[in-house]
Amino acid sequence: MIRQIVAVSIKEFNVLRHDREALALLFIMPVFFILVMSLALEGVFATGTRARPLKILLVDEDRGAEAQKVIDALGKVEGIAIANVLEGESLTLQKAKGRIARGEVGLALHFQHQFSEQIKAGHAGADPLEPGLSLIVDPTLNYHLLSSLKGTIQGIVERQALLHKLPRLLTQHANYSGEQNQSEATAAGDAMQIRIEELITSLNPEILDQPAIVLSIIPLRDNQNLERPTSTEQNVPGYTIFGVFFIVLTLASSFIQEKNDGTFQRILTAPLSKTALIMGKLLPYYLINLIQITLMFAVGVIFFDLSLGNLPALLMVSLALAAAANGLGLLVAAIGKTEAQVNGLAVLLAIILSALGGMMVPVFVMPGFMQTLAQFTPHAWALAGYHDVIIRGLGIREVLGETAVLFGFAGLFFLVALWRFRFD
Repeated sequence: MIRQIVAVSIKEFNVLRHDREALALLFIMPVFFILVMSLALEGVFATGTRARPLKILLVDEDRGAEAQKVIDALGKVEGIAIANVLEGESLTLQKAKGRIARGEVGLALHFQHQFSEQIKAGHAGADPLEPGLSLIVDPTLNYHLLSSLKGTIQGIVERQALLHKLPRLLTQHANYSGEQNQSEATAAGDAMQIRIEELITSLNPEILDQPAIVLSIIPLRDNQNLERPTSTEQNVPGYTIFGVFFIVLTLASSFIQEKNDGTFQRILTAPLSKTALIMGKLLPYYLINLIQITLMFAVGVIFFDLSLGNLPALLMVSLALAAAANGLGLLVAAIGKTEAQVNGLAVLLAIILSALGGMMVPVFVMPGFMQTLAQFTPHAWALAGYHDVIIRGLGIREVLGETAVLFGFAGLFFLVALWRFRFD
């Protein structure tokens, strides 16, 4: 029995040895996954530190001394990089919003005309619709990072305003203390404790409780929702894209199986062109992808009350996404020679491209070079398109760029696949 086990094992080793590409993928896949995920997660805790400062665009319409003091103090905070000049020209509010809308930066700090007056007055303006200071943010920005930044800015502003509050507070306290009998207070107990208590009780609570500046968070566009993205708005599009690209494995395996059992060769004898054959093979998988997308978004709507935004725009991105996934499936079928090779390559691409494209780790926390690599994946463009529609509330015109790039990926995959495809 032992000899039989050894003989069968030797036979299997010989099979594996002859399919070296498939054997190599078994080792390459986990190595690539470790490298990609480790590098991608490197920035999760580094964003907002000296190594990876958070970039903030600065729009200073106030141009007063108080605004400049706040800017100088903010510039000294570790992990924050202030930029008020880009490409040799000062930033305007519209230019800053344009940069954020294009995903170049995450936020901008806007000092409005009345900021210095509000600081000197020691309290915010009477009109809440005219804040002296505001943050314009990309709605996909990390919420915890935004909260921390808002607290930092608010603290710096309050400290600056306190310099103007203190003279009034001290004057008020001096007037109050002059009316008290200091000898009686001293005889009552510890003089220092009494002075602290007197200071606290004598100050006008309205002056202390009223913030100097209410730091407002405003949307990129007037009709945009101010609510932060929910986990559903982040996860449903991400895992939809992740699932759609697993069609690569099913599609490529289908070609290999038909070649192995001779079905593909028999179809070639029929009076139809090779293009018609390929398109006829791909159409069912394309429709399956669209059904997948519909089902996954339906789950989000039914169970999590997901708002899908502009449906025609969502459909455009989905059509382009399914085309890119089918194109990649055909490319894998053209490259792979055996079923083991196709399976390994399909899984490798599905996981690695998903990790690079932001399905597992948000792109904005990745190191700079990985953010660049993400732009070479269809996953990142599909996710950007879905975020534009679902989170940013954009329409058809705004997602034309992402749609065109996805169809470009599909066209490139199809052309290379047809060039390498073996019909024999």
